[in-house]
Amino acid sequence: MLLGAGTDTITDDYTLVQKFAEFRRLHLDFVEVPLRSTDATAQAETFRTLAAAHGLPIASAVIAEFVRLPDMPEAERADAVRRIADTALTAVDLGCDLVLIPVRVKPEEPERAESYAEGYAELLTATKQHGTVIAAEFVGGARPADAANLVRVVDDPRARLFFDVGNCLYAGADPVSDLRTLLPLVAQVHLKGGPDTPLAAMPLRELHEVVRSGGFQGRCALEIEAPKGRQSLRDAVSVLRMYGLWTPAHEGNTTHAG
Repeated sequence: MLLGAGTDTITDDYTLVQKFAEFRRLHLDFVEVPLRSTDATAQAETFRTLAAAHGLPIASAVIAEFVRLPDMPEAERADAVRRIADTALTAVDLGCDLVLIPVRVKPEEPERAESYAEGYAELLTATKQHGTVIAAEFVGGARPADAANLVRVVDDPRARLFFDVGNCLYAGADPVSDLRTLLPLVAQVHLKGGPDTPLAAMPLRELHEVVRSGGFQGRCALEIEAPKGRQSLRDAVSVLRMYGLWTPAHEGNTTHAG
């Protein structure tokens, strides 16, 4: 299974250049990047330059602004979706085969799911010729099952679920049970801890068994949110290796970046 990390993973005082250098030293397989519609082109050029310099592919992109669609005035949504679709195409041009869109679906507010579904369908149409996977991630206390229902409603083979094991804890869900149930819909997995649970205390052995026995062919990406990031990424990689969730293709030099 391939393992990557998001560029927001190391917080502390790492520059973006140092982050890419650390990813390379750990021999991660890919990078996940955030893109904003306001400056996606400039961001993409920076990421492209760093990826080439360090020999790291950029495989997935996060377009966080999608989550706000249901909270916008209806008259503004069409323009917002067009901007997000343009940003998704920038991600495709950067080499991404997967675009993550966060959703905060609420069963008691079905109109939210309707707004998301409309925007979701437009993104799928905009990226159809590229075969890009558009994966919904449950955030803000949303439950995995509710995000999965949205994916099913959209009813497109490129509409998939981005399963975040840490976000399960925020939603009061069981990451092992839900991942086992929803695995056929899952395109990629975010690995991190929960509100009061570090990654090392997550049920990693059980999660590994779910992805192994389920024949999961997708990727995993680390999200390390601790404010002191200098050691956290390497610690997380060590933990994943200990539980058999990842083995690097080549051993790397894991000294500090820059």
